[in-house]
Amino acid sequence: MKFLSVLFLSFTVAVSFIACDDEDGFSANPSLMLEFSSDTITFDTLFTEAGSPTAGLVVRNHNGDGIRISSVQLESGGASGFSVLVDGQYGDYMRDLEVRAGDSIFVLATVNLDRNNKEQPFLVQDMLLFNLESGVQQKVLLMAYGRDVVRMRGVVIDTDTRLAAGHYVVYDSLAVAEGVTFGLDPGATLYFHDKAFLKVDGVLDAVGTLQNPVVLRGDRTDRMFPYLPYDRIPGQWGGVTITSKSNGNRLVHCDIHSANYGVKVEQGEADVQRITIESSKIHNFHGNALELVNSRATVVNSLLANAQGNCVKVVGGDVEFIHCTIANFYVWKQRDVALALHNSLDGVPAPLRGALFANCVIAGSKSDELMGYLTNYGDTVPDARNYRFENSLINTVADGDSCFVGNVFDDHEVEPFGAAHFRTIDHDNFVYDFHLSDSTTAKGIASARYTSLLKYDIDGVERPDSLADAGCFQYVQLPEKEE
Repeated sequence: MKFLSVLFLSFTVAVSFIACDDEDGFSANPSLMLEFSSDTITFDTLFTEAGSPTAGLVVRNHNGDGIRISSVQLESGGASGFSVLVDGQYGDYMRDLEVRAGDSIFVLATVNLDRNNKEQPFLVQDMLLFNLESGVQQKVLLMAYGRDVVRMRGVVIDTDTRLAAGHYVVYDSLAVAEGVTFGLDPGATLYFHDKAFLKVDGVLDAVGTLQNPVVLRGDRTDRMFPYLPYDRIPGQWGGVTITSKSNGNRLVHCDIHSANYGVKVEQGEADVQRITIESSKIHNFHGNALELVNSRATVVNSLLANAQGNCVKVVGGDVEFIHCTIANFYVWKQRDVALALHNSLDGVPAPLRGALFANCVIAGSKSDELMGYLTNYGDTVPDARNYRFENSLINTVADGDSCFVGNVFDDHEVEPFGAAHFRTIDHDNFVYDFHLSDSTTAKGIASARYTSLLKYDIDGVERPDSLADAGCFQYVQLPEKEE
């Protein structure tokens, strides 16, 4: 028993020393401070009356002693709509937290914003207060921009309707009934939820302006990584389908991007104008950016870019592309080419009655960005292979083909080629600026015959009467950067 008493005493002393070491491992010295991975938790523009993604930061203690936090609280008491989780405690007031020497804890935040009844985005702020045991108070700013939206779920437009400038979130689908015109005014922005799509049996009349375009995009406003918004990632929503019942559609100053596919015009009346696209941007898709099937279509002053399928796929019909930039630098997966011409559909002849590409830029990262899937039907199908390329910069080889007139060819052997024609092709950050570069051979090659019909480029820059540039962008020299 004497031995046990000694052992028990030794154990008690050891525990006492450990307890003293733990106690001594923390300090209330006001000179000791926590370090935050950021002084602000910021949310990109959020829709009101909807939850936010989670954002956060790391709180580190680089000191030699531990720091006790008496409380962490939202300055507003939670009235701002922010909620936080700090080291496992959730709410607007948390107490008795510890950060040992060399250790760290996590702070996670969300926000739910009430409707503000304002047309413009509004700012909501709060302060997260860290009250240390030493009496020191440290702060983290919480910021979120909110936007009121109109929600549309499974809506069928069955009477003539125009959406005014504003912000609309589309869930499931948005359909335009046959015989009905659906108009989108300048400044109308439609945010499509995952897999939501626009189907047009009637007429789509989307007419924006240079300053206030019509925008069709996904509804995610957050980021995959700090440098990469989801809005730059393809496949965020379904796409736009113009069905066989629909004629007379217009897209003017529209920006349609980052969906599974862009605009698909299904086979319909071959002798009726199905769609006119002017001064618009259609870019960044898993499938085709623009697909025209046995359709009559006119596309001018427009950018069609970056698609896993084709930037432009033409299957038969009668189409004109004037002063367009068709460029493919899609890198997410193995892709097709910038422009593909077909004259059959599922083995059935689809005569290519006319395919004119004048004053265009057709380029990309492949050695050949123009492919013709054209069957020679002989005398059995009139106008089966009717195409023409004039005064364009084309990334292809067309030796001896009389249907190519006045063009400049990018053969990937003589510079500039590929990305060198454009201002920015940044695959690391997925940033693409298809304005013409200083070195491009697209400058001054356009035919005045077509330029006279399009005096201004997609940006509103005036083209010269002669020797204008090919593509939708007239070259503009950037000011030199100050050193």
